[in-house]
Amino acid sequence: MTEIAVSTVLAAQQGDQAASRAIVEALHRPVLATIFRFLGQGHQREVEDLAQEVFLKVFRALDRFDPSRAKFTTWVYTFVRNHCYDVLKRRRVPTTSLHSTGEDAPPRDVEDRRELRPVQEAENQELGRRIGEALAALGEDQRMAFILREYESLDYREIAAITGVNEGTVKSRLFRAKATLRQQLAPYLRSDA
Repeated sequence: MTEIAVSTVLAAQQGDQAASRAIVEALHRPVLATIFRFLGQGHQREVEDLAQEVFLKVFRALDRFDPSRAKFTTWVYTFVRNHCYDVLKRRRVPTTSLHSTGEDAPPRDVEDRRELRPVQEAENQELGRRIGEALAALGEDQRMAFILREYESLDYREIAAITGVNEGTVKSRLFRAKATLRQQLAPYLRSDA
């Protein structure tokens, strides 16, 4: 994720609408993608609404952001994490694959331009479905740590700050998540990869 300049955040804190718009434009796609990956297909119709709720919370608390304590994106991801956990607690709806849909729901992917474009679309779609299922099977804490590290490229310190645990716990969660994913995806991984 692209880090937001402190000057932009400070301008937004002072009510600068252009700065606020710049923040939303820079963070909109990564926030949507993180929510979608964490909550899964079962919440696909809500992803945009949930992202808007996150941004509302961020801007309501913007005056409390202190750039000497954390990077702005780390601070924002704390809101994303908490909101995703709140949604799961409220609904207690199990997560599902990123690609499975109900009969009445059209398939929809949240575009993330950082993703690789598939060379062989059918194989990649199947692998993507399997990865989504394996990711959904992880516990919430492991899934969040994995998404923040592997999809959003955050470092251990940032993930620790977002999740409220120490770096050792983050590393442990990532290790267990990767081991579980490797085990579940073993039949689909090439031996030469």
